[in-house]
Amino acid sequence: MKSFVQTNFKRAIKFGSLYLIIGIVMSLVISTIFSWTASIADEEILFISQLGTLMLPLFAVMGSVGGLMVFVSDRTKGVYEYLIAYGVNVYEIFWSTLLVSFGLITIVLGISITGNVVLSLLFSGSIPFSMIETLLIYTIPLSYASSAFMCMAGMIWSSLTVGIPGVNSPVGISMILGIGPSLVVMLLGGFFIGSSYFLMLVGGVTLILIVLVVAMLVAANKMMNRERLLSDA
Repeated sequence: MKSFVQTNFKRAIKFGSLYLIIGIVMSLVISTIFSWTASIADEEILFISQLGTLMLPLFAVMGSVGGLMVFVSDRTKGVYEYLIAYGVNVYEIFWSTLLVSFGLITIVLGISITGNVVLSLLFSGSIPFSMIETLLIYTIPLSYASSAFMCMAGMIWSSLTVGIPGVNSPVGISMILGIGPSLVVMLLGGFFIGSSYFLMLVGGVTLILIVLVVAMLVAANKMMNRERLLSDA
């Protein structure tokens, strides 16, 4: 299991290198723009410096799509036929892909959060407590939960369908599902930032995603036919 995850993690970086780079670069560019704007803005709108942190889950999910790309590619090429024949069960295949996606998320978050801290020190000379609070209660948990939801939905979608190219493929559809929760929180949370209602909103959305991921894992282990992971070729 460990070697399987390590191998697929390296492959996921290669498969999804473009998405990984785009996610990191876009998060840093957006954060730079908002941090610079906040440094020259009036105090009443200094909250815009936090917009880069609020948008980070969107880019983190984008950067983690490489794990799902590896899964879809391996299923299409018949890799899982070989693994299943040697006793690997469905649960291990799904869980290993989740771990790979978590690894990619960690790369994006690590670089982007470090960048946000550096930008905050550069433009304002300090790290606002609100930034730390946002990262801990919103950015990090929602990024991992959204990525897990995207990954599980994409794996099940791929297992139930034949190969579909383009944006209508499991990868394309799942990315939309992955960024959806963050968009909902951003749109609704704008009215509650700084209040307990924002924390409740984030916690509620994150909890729902976690429950859905666990339910899909259980369903995949108990009800997903092994034949679903066989090649379409």
